[in-house]
Amino acid sequence: MQRSDILAFLLALGITGSLIWALIYFINVWWPRLPKVVALSICILLAVMVIGYPIYALARWSDRYLARMQTTKTHGADKD
Repeated sequence: MQRSDILAFLLALGITGSLIWALIYFINVWWPRLPKVVALSICILLAVMVIGYPIYALARWSDRYLARMQTTKTHGADKD
């Protein structure tokens, strides 16, 4: 793991923590005030975001990692 990966991981961890805090605040304060149709729509949207975003982020990270590995193998083969 490179230094840029660690910085990106820490940034993602900070963003995730603040999003979780905001979600808890939203549920505790605003959720009871919403109509049921709006609450259900928001619940579905949040579920898609919570499940889909980590999968998308992992796919992007793996693409960068594989590209870096291919570059390393290509440069390593040139030296032989």
